[in-house]
Amino acid sequence: MRQLSAPALLVVAVAGSLAVAFFAVHTGPVGVPRVKLAVLVVFDQMRGDYPERWRTLYGPDGFERIRSQGISFTKCHYPYGTTTTGPGHASVLSGTSAERHGIINNNWYEGGSMVYCAGSTRYEFVPASANVKAKTKEVGNPDRMLAETVADALKAQRPGSKVFGLSLKDRSAILPTGKRPDGAYWFDKQFITSTYYADGVHPWVEKFNNSKAADAWFGKDWTRYRTDIDYAAYSGPDVTLGEGKGVEVKDGLAKGWSQGVAFPHANTGGQAKPGKEYYEALANSPYGNDLLLQFAKECITAEHLGEDDVPDLLVISFSSNDLIGHTWGADSQEVLDVTLRSDAVVAELLRFLDTKVGAGEYLVGITADHGICPLPEVSRARGLDAKRVDPAGLVKAIDAHLTATFGTPGGEGAKKPAWIEATALPWIYFNPKVLSTAGKTREQAAEVVAAFLRTHPDISRAFTRKDLQSRFPAEDVVGTRARRSFYPARSGDVYVVLKEWYLPSATLGTGTTHGAPFDYDAHVPLMVFGPGVSGGASIEPTTPQALAAIFSKWLGVRPPKQASFPLPTALKDR
Repeated sequence: MRQLSAPALLVVAVAGSLAVAFFAVHTGPVGVPRVKLAVLVVFDQMRGDYPERWRTLYGPDGFERIRSQGISFTKCHYPYGTTTTGPGHASVLSGTSAERHGIINNNWYEGGSMVYCAGSTRYEFVPASANVKAKTKEVGNPDRMLAETVADALKAQRPGSKVFGLSLKDRSAILPTGKRPDGAYWFDKQFITSTYYADGVHPWVEKFNNSKAADAWFGKDWTRYRTDIDYAAYSGPDVTLGEGKGVEVKDGLAKGWSQGVAFPHANTGGQAKPGKEYYEALANSPYGNDLLLQFAKECITAEHLGEDDVPDLLVISFSSNDLIGHTWGADSQEVLDVTLRSDAVVAELLRFLDTKVGAGEYLVGITADHGICPLPEVSRARGLDAKRVDPAGLVKAIDAHLTATFGTPGGEGAKKPAWIEATALPWIYFNPKVLSTAGKTREQAAEVVAAFLRTHPDISRAFTRKDLQSRFPAEDVVGTRARRSFYPARSGDVYVVLKEWYLPSATLGTGTTHGAPFDYDAHVPLMVFGPGVSGGASIEPTTPQALAAIFSKWLGVRPPKQASFPLPTALKDR
């Protein structure tokens, strides 16, 4: 297996001592707020190398303004293994990992069924007339989030504060804002919420929806943002074998939502007027970020965020970067383009905050919820051992091995058993009835499966629950990260790690994803801009969860109760 980078090893090595230092100070007295508004900006799937990789292409007022007037941590890694959207958004403002907040993945198996990290059947969509996907049963809410966030601490200690979470994805608006925000809104043909939060949307949300703002880009092709640069020189060719997300795939190449394989990308969803397909195409283009920025500016204005001395908190999570990266791959011109446009989004947001809140009166923290694995086809072209692994084939092999080891439960002639009841990679959940019939415990089966997987050509590591209840040496980055993704009541029986650069892909030949404990998924940006913040580019190792301590200090509230990571050293004396 290819070795992980030295920065990642250092992050793991210092994580324990950082946590100890944090607990010595995190229960201290509430301070005086330094800002009137704190804004968390998440660019879903923005890998940690992007800000440096394309730095010469950015304008002066976005990422570069933060770098020159604030601080940018270039060695920021998530300290856990299941690097997906739910855990990422649950971790940043809680200051901890799944071992404490319980969000082990976007979905997991619990109580005999698959459950969603930020939804349940207890609530209804708001507005009730929202034309939400018919298959959607679990409606957005934070019930499964088990740790408090900075938002919870702020609402508890400063009752007059306001907290809002905004995103195209429900979980991205919900999980960072805790249990009692003033609003959490996500997009499904319009901006919606759920009855967990309110029986109706805020008046300004209704006005925004009625304005049909989301329809403004219908028929407007997605073309390259910069016409003065050679995109291929900075990313890759306009068409890369293996692109796609399994939607409208032809000859191994994806067209997204009738968007076409290469630039320019149509933005109608293949329809004559705005509808479901158009809104999916909108989200799968940089225009989804533009829509959310408009919505965020409306929220700041209508809710008077940052206009008094009681500090407010706003979370803006831009989802389009993730959808684009899944479809076209990390080395595509599309990802380069949306990143350049993200720089412009940051510049516009800072200008707007300067005007509405006032320079020096606000804090902005920028990070991502995870990175992304390169397309295996691209990795192989670079000489790396990379491939796509069909999860169904892996499950079939495990089932066959358990039968070969333990025999057929019920004896010869009995129905072929299904030893595995559910799979939500990286977790495998055993079928307790089959184990009982076979007279085997889940621990016995886990040891057999883990031993089998450790010899499998596609597998890097396999951990049992017993393994993850023990400590790993600091140099064992993968083991330590896997342990931090383990929450006993929700986790499965075996935690599976594919080899580095290998991709779980049921649709062979298309798309890419994330969720592994390797640096390409764990390395993300961390930028901070606000009064008293400086330092430029910092090589101090840190984690995105440090934002919980940073936001708490600048908002003048105690950190969340279960937070595990302190302020970066560069910001301790500010």
